[in-house]
Amino acid sequence: MQINVSSPGEHLDSDDVNGIEQDLSKIDRRLSDYRDVRAEVRVNGKATAPEHNVVIELHYGRNHLFARDHSRDARQAVRAARDELLRQINDRSRGGHSSFAKGT
Repeated sequence: MQINVSSPGEHLDSDDVNGIEQDLSKIDRRLSDYRDVRAEVRVNGKATAPEHNVVIELHYGRNHLFARDHSRDARQAVRAARDELLRQINDRSRGGHSSFAKGT
């Protein structure tokens, strides 16, 4: 999976970016059947602002999904948006969420 992380107005160091990539690895495993999976992650906020806004756009196959969240902790917002994307992926899959969760 190709991941592009941008953070206008906020500095993210390499540890932050590596953590975000690790948080999104769950999506990569879920979409292992797809060759071209791209995620665009935007973390917006300012050092003086109490909250971080996170937007993740996911492209795979013919699908384009979008999720956002906000939190005081940028990584927490990334994980919440990731979970929303996983829900959307499961809703789109044949059989819905329950068939994937049951391993059928």
